[in-house]
Amino acid sequence: MNTHEQSLSPRTPIMVFGALIFLTLATVLLSGLDVGNTGALIIAMSVASIKAALVLYFFMHLNHEPLIFKLFLGVAFFTLLAIFVLTFSDYSFRVI
Repeated sequence: MNTHEQSLSPRTPIMVFGALIFLTLATVLLSGLDVGNTGALIIAMSVASIKAALVLYFFMHLNHEPLIFKLFLGVAFFTLLAIFVLTFSDYSFRVI
């Protein structure tokens, strides 16, 4: 990784931090909505995914990594998503 590739404006981390604070406040405010368990889960996971993507891309410098690394990271996340979907689909059909 060359140093000239990391010509990052000093405003960028501050803007990302502001976005993370805004999304955290949005999570707190949206938690008060009465949308049911499934709706609350979808909203919470969506906001958390956006926050995780911001942290990965900017603070963990994923934007400076080669394409092959990004592809392997995408495969790992897709595998994790498949495990979650299969687990929750199995759980939803169980009779308690």
